[in-house]
Amino acid sequence: MSNKTIRRLIYFVMKKIICSVVFMALSGSVFSQNSAIPRANLLLQKGELNEAATLLDEALKHPKTSKFAEMHNLAGEVYAQIFSPQLNNAANGLPFDTVLLCDALDKSIGHYIDSHKADVTPDAKGRVKSKFIEKNHNRIKQMVDYYNYAAVFMNQYGDKKRSMDLFEKYLALPYCGVFSDAEKDSILTVKKEAYNQTAINLSILNYQEKNMDKALLYAKKAIDAGEANRDLYVICMQAHLAKNDSASWVSCLKEGVNKLGDINFMQNLLHYYVTKNDIEEAKKMANDMITNAPENKTSWYIKGCVELNMLKDYTQSRESFAKSLEIDPNFVEANINMAYTFMNEVVTKRMNGDYKYIGTSSTTITGKEAVNAYKKELAEVQEYYKKAQVYMEKVRELIPDNPKNWAYALQTIYENLQLKDKKAEIDAVISAM
Repeated sequence: MSNKTIRRLIYFVMKKIICSVVFMALSGSVFSQNSAIPRANLLLQKGELNEAATLLDEALKHPKTSKFAEMHNLAGEVYAQIFSPQLNNAANGLPFDTVLLCDALDKSIGHYIDSHKADVTPDAKGRVKSKFIEKNHNRIKQMVDYYNYAAVFMNQYGDKKRSMDLFEKYLALPYCGVFSDAEKDSILTVKKEAYNQTAINLSILNYQEKNMDKALLYAKKAIDAGEANRDLYVICMQAHLAKNDSASWVSCLKEGVNKLGDINFMQNLLHYYVTKNDIEEAKKMANDMITNAPENKTSWYIKGCVELNMLKDYTQSRESFAKSLEIDPNFVEANINMAYTFMNEVVTKRMNGDYKYIGTSSTTITGKEAVNAYKKELAEVQEYYKKAQVYMEKVRELIPDNPKNWAYALQTIYENLQLKDKKAEIDAVISAM
């Protein structure tokens, strides 16, 4: 045999040996990773949960592992057993490890979902050999509320970022692919209230963290689900302002007025119309409110505000405030504005020159005719302030601890009525503010 032939034979044999070694190495790797399953099961039976979890997490890092579904399923069970005693302690008011509870729960559910995905994925020949669908399905179904609990615990722990992450996972879990469409719809229906509250929680937490886009997203989600919550509208409006979106702010404010009938929202919207001098929109808002809720004190109050502040129709505004006070005599805002219908009217008359002597710079009035005219004007002016006095003193009785709402008005009233003792008392209140 020639040297050349020998060299060729050696090359061929070595090539086969090398290929065999490579194959054996790969097979050994797969075998090694798959052998993690019985070892992990043994550790699980012995209660060595952390060791089992570490072993499975390490084994799952290798792409050549052939039993992903089984391994993920087992890992899900291990982490579920780590999670369970912490949840039991929390449920019974006993000390528990918040971080461990949340981490173990998250990993457990994640492994069950990954197990399901691997279990329904066709192999290289297009075959699906599912073994763990029912088990994965049942375990996740049992754990469907746990993300919500964990998020609450983590928020109490002080980690808002992690709390938001867990709340989001709670909302997403029905869509994880384990449940059928019918099951998903059933879960969403049965737990609608809980999911709505979670959206509210996420909106508030994101708002607190100044994540305005997400705050707005979840606030709208909750509102669209039927949650007519004042805080949600405030968050929406603040988010729009932060984004310099005034058009959306106005739209949101209008929606809040229509759905909630909130007096502060109404006043904000009215203020917006006043600043824009949009009389027609303000009138439309007021008229719509009367049409939709004629027995509502706020409807008549807002109508009166439009008439008082924009139309300067003092007579009509008094009629509207009177109807509001018929419904609720202790309605603070209506009492305040009723007082101002009288005070503003007399000031307007002075500015328009309706009085010859009242409000002029002249300090001396001579002649019987002039004196009589002055007295007549003074009596008329004081009559306005006497009427205002009744309502503003009522306000003081209703909210004695909020002098900013009545002190300055009463000071003006008492001064014009020449009630020196009462004015002195009010002066002292204002000085102490």
